[in-house]
Amino acid sequence: MKRYMLYAIIALCLALPVNAQPEFYSDAFLGFPEFRALPVLLPSPYPDSVQIEVHVRIVYDDLQFTKEGEIYKAGYGLDIILRDKEDNLAELKHIEREVTAFSYAQTNSRQQGDQTSTRFTLPMKNYHLRINLVDRESRKSRSLEKALDFPDKYWKRDLRLGDLVLVDSSGTALLTSGIIRGQPLRVLYRLYSETKEGLSFYYQLFEREDRIALAGQIILSGEGPYFENILDLPTDSLTSHAYHLLLVAQQGETTLSRGYAVKILTHDLPDYIQDINLAIRQLRYIATDEEYNKLMDAPSSKKEQLFREFWKKKDPSPATPANEKMEEYYRRIKYANEQFSGHHGGWLSDMGRVYVTFGAPTDIERHPFDIDSKPYEIWYYYDINRKFIFVDEEGFGDYRLVSSFWDDY
Repeated sequence: MKRYMLYAIIALCLALPVNAQPEFYSDAFLGFPEFRALPVLLPSPYPDSVQIEVHVRIVYDDLQFTKEGEIYKAGYGLDIILRDKEDNLAELKHIEREVTAFSYAQTNSRQQGDQTSTRFTLPMKNYHLRINLVDRESRKSRSLEKALDFPDKYWKRDLRLGDLVLVDSSGTALLTSGIIRGQPLRVLYRLYSETKEGLSFYYQLFEREDRIALAGQIILSGEGPYFENILDLPTDSLTSHAYHLLLVAQQGETTLSRGYAVKILTHDLPDYIQDINLAIRQLRYIATDEEYNKLMDAPSSKKEQLFREFWKKKDPSPATPANEKMEEYYRRIKYANEQFSGHHGGWLSDMGRVYVTFGAPTDIERHPFDIDSKPYEIWYYYDINRKFIFVDEEGFGDYRLVSSFWDDY
């Protein structure tokens, strides 16, 4: 009987509207975000109000540094703007950030970055968020926008549960959904409840086919009505790659749930490498035949070690944590997947192959609507004195390389 009740509760929670994991809204540049923003919708300790928490992160490579003696300095400004549905200004906060790097290689890192956050307490209504970021040195700017909705049926009640946030050991928000197996899964939750009487609060970690990998009760400390704490879960026993964490609060006839998609990584490689076998296959444009075959034929237990050794030999600045050449290579892979068509991934298309190998063209000549020819593009690389011609033979955007003006390619 208890088992059937458990299944009924699970089905009920999965059928409820669940606030999905807060998304990262980013303005793409060569496939990587210039900056990432994580808006978090939260209950407030005060009646008839809500909280909006905004986290922003930018990697060093997307800032312009200037050398000052033995160090490098950069800076940027943030304007975080909230307007209501009538376009009235609700909040405006300006933040100035100073960034210091201690080597030239560090200024080009796509792993290291600067992160900041702020929180607003506002009347309970819907808002439009806009974030403007301006690099102090280059004066270049980027903007992100997002509608933030607080439906009455979820927020105007005595029980309210905010978005979940993945955090590190210091409680800082992680703008990523992946953690290394063996590291604790730390999730920050915020719950508002007028009373603890009759309140049940628990978590469930699902893997594929809705199988529960971990589950348990969450004990709320303090008298309330506002509860804020970190749920700390072990990951050593987790064997799958993808999970969905669900926190459920039940009180009387009210049931609320918030979800978070979590990836469990088996390595501590950069977060843009989540499948070591795929990352090895993608080396075909940079590895020699001997290197490629050695990596492809290696047993699973050796692949990561050999992969690291391969890139270590190509690291232009081995004294720094980042491998800039590896970062640039997989940045191109990601951009190719997002921009170029291909039946098996954009990086395998002809345009993707050229882009990954040579980077962005110096100039592109596009001919999509010429009357006397099929759509085609010419990519120029002036620095290496090459050009590549691609033709869309079928008219579906699948451009094929027809001439490279380079006998060896």
